[in-house]
Amino acid sequence: MRLAVAIVKVQLSVLLVFMLFGCSQGPDEPAETVDLDLDLDLELVAQAWNTPDRQWSEAQLLQLVKGERLYRKRCAGCHLSSGAGQLTLGAPALKNSAVARGSVEGLMTTVLFGRGTMPAFRTSLQDADLALILSYVRNAWGNQQGDLIAAAEVAAARAASR
Repeated sequence: MRLAVAIVKVQLSVLLVFMLFGCSQGPDEPAETVDLDLDLDLELVAQAWNTPDRQWSEAQLLQLVKGERLYRKRCAGCHLSSGAGQLTLGAPALKNSAVARGSVEGLMTTVLFGRGTMPAFRTSLQDADLALILSYVRNAWGNQQGDLIAAAEVAAARAASR
C-alpha cells in the first residue's frame, strides 16, 4: 500500500513538472512567434507529405514543415514527436486521434483553452503559430485530413470564446 502511494506521488510530481515547465510558457510571458529558419529540400518534403490523393503546393508544404517544427518545440514534450502521447502525463495520443481528426473548432478550443491536464495555449502562442501547429497535427501520423487551418480561424475561435 505504501509503495502504491509513493508511486502515485512520484507520478503526480512528474506531471506537475511537465505542466509547469515542459509544455508551455508561464502565464506572464508574452505570446511568441518562433523563428523558423527554413533551409530544406522541398522535393524531399513533397515526397514525405504528398500522396496519390493529396498533392500539396510549395506554400502548403512550407506551412506543414513550420507546423512540425513548432509542434516539436511546443507540444512534443508531452505528446511526443511521434504523436503517440504519454497517458501517464495525461497527454493522449494525437496519432489517429478523434480530436485531431474531428472538428477543427473542437481541436482549436482544446488547444486554446486547455483540457484536463493540458494547459491553455491562448496566451503563449500567436494565432499564426497555433494555426501552423494545428494544421500539422491534423495531417501528420496518418490523420491526413487534407486541410490547413488559417490564422484567421484561430483568431475567430479565440474571440468567440471570450
